[in-house]
Amino acid sequence: MKFKISNELKVGVIAIITILAFIYLYNYLKGKDLFSTMASYYVIYDDISGLTESSPVEINGFKAGVVQTINLMNDNTGRLLVELSIKKNYAIPRGSVAEITSVSLIAGMKVRLLYGPGPEVYRNGDTIPGRLSPPILTTFEKDFSVIREKVNNLIDELDTAISGINDLLSPEFRSNLKGSISNINQTTASLSEIMGTKKTELKDAVDNFTAFSSMLASSSGKIDRTVSNLQAITDSISASGLYESLTSLKMTLEETRTLLDGINKGKGTAGQLVNNDTLYRNLSSSLESLDLLLKDLKENPKKYVHFSIFGRK
Repeated sequence: MKFKISNELKVGVIAIITILAFIYLYNYLKGKDLFSTMASYYVIYDDISGLTESSPVEINGFKAGVVQTINLMNDNTGRLLVELSIKKNYAIPRGSVAEITSVSLIAGMKVRLLYGPGPEVYRNGDTIPGRLSPPILTTFEKDFSVIREKVNNLIDELDTAISGINDLLSPEFRSNLKGSISNINQTTASLSEIMGTKKTELKDAVDNFTAFSSMLASSSGKIDRTVSNLQAITDSISASGLYESLTSLKMTLEETRTLLDGINKGKGTAGQLVNNDTLYRNLSSSLESLDLLLKDLKENPKKYVHFSIFGRK
């Protein structure tokens, strides 16, 4: 006998399947996976700062679970009990902290698990310590205040520099600058003209200098020998006592200068002879008398000399 399914049964089965699918999708969208094994942990917060159910629970940036429920505790403290649903295969060491932090500047909040030292782990249903991190805007404002101060200082320095430049770029300075640029342009034009007219001479000069450099390079051996010979001559002069001879000659010249100074000043016999006219005249007179005496002696020897062979005068 063939079993016939009524239309009412079909509609009922479809309705049940639809309801089950809706429940599954609803829980899935809330972060619950009905076909996976999850562990529940609880965290007590004084303030959740906008944390909502189905917010992600992350471990080092990896989504390990979701916020299951958030309830106000009935102890007249205003604290909140948050249930975290995390997969059982993710062991959470003892000493870990569930920190509520911002997802981004424009997104919501999330729970970030900061692992503790362990080695023991939390069990299903345990309570994990929690805390609220400073808002991103507060941290950003704190960091930005330092940057803002540096930017303000930089703007002040730029303003001072611009003021100095404005003071420097006075009409007189601009006029002088224009004159200097004009002179530079004229000088450049003159140099260009000189380079154009004296191009051949400059090329010849460069060629001559190149040839001279080549000659020096080829004669480097002779130059080295010449320098060596000059060094040998210098050593020979040093060994010959030329320095001592020059020193002795200097002393002799100094003594001669002292003697001549004494003669010029009339000191000593030589000085009297050179500078005293009376002594010169007396000496001249004596020489003249002596000359006359010698002439008379020569002409009249008998007058001054007497001799006798036999005893007679």
